[in-house]
Amino acid sequence: MPGKPVKSKSPSPGEPLLPLVKEIRDLVQSARRTAAQNVNTLQVVTNFEIGRRIVEYEQQGSKRAAYGKRTLIELSSRLTEELGRGFSERNLKYMRLFYLEYHEAVPQIPQTVSAKLPAKTQAETSIRQTLSAQFTPSFTLSWSHYIVLMNIDNRDERRFYEIESR
Repeated sequence: MPGKPVKSKSPSPGEPLLPLVKEIRDLVQSARRTAAQNVNTLQVVTNFEIGRRIVEYEQQGSKRAAYGKRTLIELSSRLTEELGRGFSERNLKYMRLFYLEYHEAVPQIPQTVSAKLPAKTQAETSIRQTLSAQFTPSFTLSWSHYIVLMNIDNRDERRFYEIESR
């Protein structure tokens, strides 16, 4: 997204627009950085959720799943056909592994006593679910960082590099 840097004119004495130009430039650059960070975070959270769904599908209620290579091959084919790039069997394996490696690190929202009470109206149910529905795991690195980290077998070493990468 970064465009070609535009050479600023030499400030002429009393140039009234310079502070405004600088403020707008800083604002736009900050917005672009924030947008890029948000896209990265959204991709990581989405991949975590895809991994969770794959694991839950494979387990189908049992504690441990027999790993289904066929599931990933078929899933990869269908998702690639419908959604395009990014859903190779290898990438789906990483998403699955990402969930398995990081699901314990994702904080769970405890259910409040009031949320356990039966709802009187549909509006009350919606209000109660709002906070948990808005909850998303907090991942601070890009997807490519997590792929590199998942190739480190030692969890303590992986955690060290994760902290150092921030």
